[in-house]
Amino acid sequence: MNYILHGTDRSRMEQRIEAIKHKHDIQQTIDFDCLQTEQTTILQEMDSLSIFDDKKMIILHHCTFLAMKDSTKYDVEAFIKRTDPSDQLIMIFCADCEKLYERRKTVKQLASMSTVYACMPLDDQSRRSFVMEKAKEKGMQIDRQTIDWICSRIGYDSLHIENEMEKLSLYSQKPTIADCQQLITPEPTDNVFKMVDALFSRNALLLLSYYRNFRQQNMEPVAIVALLASQIRFLFQVHVYVEQGMSQAEIAKILHAHPYRVKINAQRAQNFTSQELLDQLVSLATFDQEMKRGQIDKDEGFEQFVLKMLDA
Repeated sequence: MNYILHGTDRSRMEQRIEAIKHKHDIQQTIDFDCLQTEQTTILQEMDSLSIFDDKKMIILHHCTFLAMKDSTKYDVEAFIKRTDPSDQLIMIFCADCEKLYERRKTVKQLASMSTVYACMPLDDQSRRSFVMEKAKEKGMQIDRQTIDWICSRIGYDSLHIENEMEKLSLYSQKPTIADCQQLITPEPTDNVFKMVDALFSRNALLLLSYYRNFRQQNMEPVAIVALLASQIRFLFQVHVYVEQGMSQAEIAKILHAHPYRVKINAQRAQNFTSQELLDQLVSLATFDQEMKRGQIDKDEGFEQFVLKMLDA
């Protein structure tokens, strides 16, 4: 039995692997990195299955032989010949690509003999579907308004979403918005995005509002400033690479970042100049040092810092 998982969202891929393990009641797996393992080693492991053995699950990572650019040079036909229609030998092929290269006949044939799952980064539409899917899996009934509230605050990380939905399901099978407000932890990155927008649109009241929301979540001012600076620094890096003519995929690889994060920041970076971003980073670094040296009260200092910065 074969499964093919392809896409660029590693967390969704790991979630799918765990779901497959649970489905087949597998306790231990055998993992191979195709970029570092000879195919003969994998084939020997596949051939070693005995009729007296328990189920065996083999997970192959970095299966570039399923993508357009193949750096493994594996013989896909060898996997096709060894496909077991039963669930005694379960193969999971993980390919870090948006699409399988089915122009290659062997890839198309292997895909036709496998259950294929796309593991792509969530966007607004797929996030809503993912939230509803998790609600259904956990037997929850959630009305439309509550789904809207969840989606507006839960972020795009699939693992974070699953954990939050699990927590919510343990509390109620019919959660309300009030329940969600008590239980769901908003994704900090989303609010940091909004803080950056408020900063560069010179909206002091909105910026301070997001700051106070973070403080209500018991986040220290030093951590908030670090988070804000980290986001602006990432924006600056994306801005520079975009100006150099690099594609979003190339930028994601260089920065070791999630492709969706690069996409969102590439859109936001168009609203700022490189100098604006650098100036804000310098201001935040100065304020950070003043806080750490005790030269300024953290909360009052942040408010004064914001008002001074926006008056400049």
